[in-house]
Amino acid sequence: MKAAGSMLVLTALALGGCSSTGSELLSTGSLLGNDKPSAPVNDGPARAFQVGTVSARAIKCGFNFDPAKLKTNYLTYERQQPGVTDVAKVEKIYDVSFNAVAKAVAAEGEYCSDAKTRTIKADLGRHLAGDYTPSAPPEQQDEGLFSGWGSGGSEKEFKMKHPMDNSGD
Repeated sequence: MKAAGSMLVLTALALGGCSSTGSELLSTGSLLGNDKPSAPVNDGPARAFQVGTVSARAIKCGFNFDPAKLKTNYLTYERQQPGVTDVAKVEKIYDVSFNAVAKAVAAEGEYCSDAKTRTIKADLGRHLAGDYTPSAPPEQQDEGLFSGWGSGGSEKEFKMKHPMDNSGD
């Protein structure tokens, strides 16, 4: 037990040096998952990524909308934003995110689960209505560092592959 406590302290100290600014404090809440996720960034690149990925996911799941019109409306919105400097960069981010997601989900046969289609429908509806803000990150279901341990095996079995194992499993 003493070794586990000292390991946790060493981990906290090691992670404490990883922050980008000196003013951030590492708390036990951040280690154990008690902190709430921060709000998503709402700038041109983040919006472009959001709208591009949602559009590609909606096409995969068979939503009836005009993706070209959504892209045109979104880029018009970006051009009207104060301080916008590089719409070409925003459009490139949109295209890259759209194409990458479309390619990634193309081969997934069971991609459009009920939960995913609900999320896609909500995001697509917002975007079609002119709200291009990125959606909040999904809440994590685990409740901390040690959640799920000893819970009776209702979760999938943990399998660890040895780093030097080159078998195809």
